[in-house]
Amino acid sequence: MTWALLLSLPVIACAAAIAGLFARREAVSRAGAEDVFRMQLVGYPTRRVDEALARLDAQIAANDALLAGGTDAWGEHPAYAPSSAPATAAPTAVAAAAPTAAAAAAPVVAASAEVAGSSTTVADARTPACGIGWGTIDLVVVAVYVGTALHVLSNLVTRMSSGYLSQGVQDHQAFEWYFGASAHNVATLSNPLFSDRQNFPDGVNLMANAAVTGLGIPLAPLTLVLGAHVTFFVVELLGLAGTAAAWYWFLRRRGLVRPAAAVGGWVTGFAPAMVSHANGHPNFIALFLIPVILDRLLRLAEGERRVRDGIVLGLLVTWQIFIGEEPLLLAAMGMLVVGFVLLVHRKLDVARMVPGVAIGAGLSLLLVAVPLWWQFSGRQSYTSIYHLPGGNDLASLWGRATRTIGTDPWSSAALSMNRTEENAFFGIPLWVLAGLITVVLFRRPVVQALAVLAVTASWLSLGEEVVMRGRPTGIPAPWALFDELPVLENVLPTRFAMIAIPAFAGLVAIGIDAAFRAAPFGATTPQGGTEGPRLPSWLEPRVAGWAVTAAAAVALLPILPTPLQVDPRPAVPTFFTGDAWRDWSHGGSILAVPPTDIVDARAFDWQLAADTLAFPIVEGYFVGPNGQPDRGGQYGATRRPLSLWLYDVNAANVATPATDAQRVQFLADLGAWRTDTVVLPMRDQTAALRDSLVTVLGEPVQVEDVYVWDVRGLRT
Repeated sequence: MTWALLLSLPVIACAAAIAGLFARREAVSRAGAEDVFRMQLVGYPTRRVDEALARLDAQIAANDALLAGGTDAWGEHPAYAPSSAPATAAPTAVAAAAPTAAAAAAPVVAASAEVAGSSTTVADARTPACGIGWGTIDLVVVAVYVGTALHVLSNLVTRMSSGYLSQGVQDHQAFEWYFGASAHNVATLSNPLFSDRQNFPDGVNLMANAAVTGLGIPLAPLTLVLGAHVTFFVVELLGLAGTAAAWYWFLRRRGLVRPAAAVGGWVTGFAPAMVSHANGHPNFIALFLIPVILDRLLRLAEGERRVRDGIVLGLLVTWQIFIGEEPLLLAAMGMLVVGFVLLVHRKLDVARMVPGVAIGAGLSLLLVAVPLWWQFSGRQSYTSIYHLPGGNDLASLWGRATRTIGTDPWSSAALSMNRTEENAFFGIPLWVLAGLITVVLFRRPVVQALAVLAVTASWLSLGEEVVMRGRPTGIPAPWALFDELPVLENVLPTRFAMIAIPAFAGLVAIGIDAAFRAAPFGATTPQGGTEGPRLPSWLEPRVAGWAVTAAAAVALLPILPTPLQVDPRPAVPTFFTGDAWRDWSHGGSILAVPPTDIVDARAFDWQLAADTLAFPIVEGYFVGPNGQPDRGGQYGATRRPLSLWLYDVNAANVATPATDAQRVQFLADLGAWRTDTVVLPMRDQTAALRDSLVTVLGEPVQVEDVYVWDVRGLRT
């Protein structure tokens, strides 16, 4: 806490200096100097039309020069390079075409500038919303994102099959199994929304689970060739880096300068919540479609290609549904909050969006109608699943996450549900920086919208009652108003804090962008004179920008991630790594002893090592129906007496002979599971489990490093 407060001091000092600078520039502007930078969004002032047209002329000329191979020293288009003096006249031929080009470009660029919160004129925007050019600098930014993702996953790089992300309990293995199930369905041309490879013979409804089929099916060839362990690592790596790169792309398309977009993208990809979910929730880190969907919505409000953009929007939403429905739901709620604020300020043309959104919604509904029916009414479906109250501790909003540099993991862990749900932990300096940017640039509607989103999302994430450092305060929180609504009842309130991540990223990026567009060391007067000292033209407009960028870097130090913890997996028996298992699998299931469940998913590794789910297993780790009339959901299968007995024997590690009545019941359970073989690997609890099973099935056969019982005769 102490050093976090100390880190906030340079942030406060820098932001205060920039605020004073902006105030000075505003005063100079009112005194009659040229309007180089202003804090608020305005339209396209009539008194500046001639100047804007002249600048557009210069842009066109500079674009012609760019086509001939020219760029400035910073890798920017010359047309977008900041200038403190009015643009010079363009050549006659270019000037003749300027009015037409200006008429076509002004609405698009102006709309982009409004949404991005950029400065006053079209000419001030570095990149138009209609597209950006990617160069070496952009590739370097993406490389930094990939490098950061590799840093987070560094302990897993060389141990994809021998290690696992242990702080996610068994989630790592569960998602590997989902990737294996998708690959198996592709290879066998089976129903892509269902699998009987666990919980045999009832199976698992993949649509009713976070199966990430939207990535598992496209990556099926990779899974079949290199294995699900590699697929999981690739999805995690591309999820973190790809999400950051996608937001970088979005911010650049909205006209923000590269440093601003780079910092904003990094925050969205590597905030503590993203690193936390990387412990085993790839569906919550593969969020690279969210900014693309948002960009398409804004294009519908800006452009005329409603049918094309609507179709693309529908396809994007459909793909995101198959990657993760809950992240899409959270993103939609965030977009509604921001959209409402912009609508109040009349900065969002909803009427223009409606036709394209309707086309996209109709197409998406058409494509997902059957999968959604299967999810809620198909085989092994359920209505909803109960979660314990899962709100954030109030202190977690400004606290430190367990996987951040210099933190005390024990004190951090006390503020969250578990290591995969550290959804807040923004740190004091980031709150301070975002707050100061909000105050300085408050006149911008987009800044107001992002600030409202950050506060609203954080407030909702507190759950039903405010808890401070583990102690209930008795203060009601707003989630009680929503926790019984359809669909929302399945959402953990702590995850609403994730909506605040792009809000913080956007505020920081807009603050940096605004500083880059300021001319802090002197204002050019209409007569060509200057106010105050001046720096060289290539440095002048960048001093404030780099100062705020440095302040942002300091503010982000408390959330700098550390590598995720990786522990050794239980060794896969050679019985499964070789071909011995083939002699004991005959179309029925294999019962792993003890049966697979939420705390013991080692049998998933057996399936993946043998031949990508070539044989099914009994029970498992998934979400399915609880067998009650209300069709509620539960984690894992409804346990049969044999699995409960094996669980108790394993926990006590004491041989427990079965009674005659139990023996009859246990044999019936094996028949209901349509079991071919019971497999007991040799490990610490082998003796107790083996001696107990002998009283039910007789003496086993030792094959390599496992005991096996052939029970095909019990199948019904």
